Amino acid sequence: MKFTSLTTTIISVAAMAGVAIASDNLVLTPMNFPCTKADSVGCSNLKGFNNGNDFGYYCSPTEKIDYYEACSCKHCCKVLSDGSDFTCPEA
Repeated sequence: MKFTSLTTTIISVAAMAGVAIASDNLVLTPMNFPCTKADSVGCSNLKGFNNGNDFGYYCSPTEKIDYYEACSCKHCCKVLSDGSDFTCPEA
């Protein structure tokens, strides 16, 4: 009985370690995230991506982000006045 318990514990610990190691390699990007207005551009930020800095994106006809560009500053991404593009000036 003790042997079964020890084996189960070892397997459980190994499985948890595998999950922890795999989660370190997780790369979060805004690609395919939902966006609010089809065929438009926007600016946003995402916790866990780009050190919290802004990014500009293009919203596809299916309201998913299909292109993004990371900015090197916070709260600096701006949609151009005609709404056709965005810019990431240095803050």
